[in-house]
Amino acid sequence: MSNDALCVGVCMIDWDEGICIGCGRTTDEINGVPIPPPPADLKPAEPVPLPANVAARVGEGSD
Repeated sequence: MSNDALCVGVCMIDWDEGICIGCGRTTDEINGVPIPPPPADLKPAEPVPLPANVAARVGEGSD
């Protein structure tokens, strides 16, 4: 929930839960702590082939 549009201008942190009672964001989200990017060595998932009956009807498609 890291959207400033959620802010209602009344920060009341529930320290047991770690979230703002007003908007539901965490203190890290409120303070703008950056989220680390995913590792660069991550490969995209391999495409899943269409079932034969679907491929016969619509074609295999393209990349």
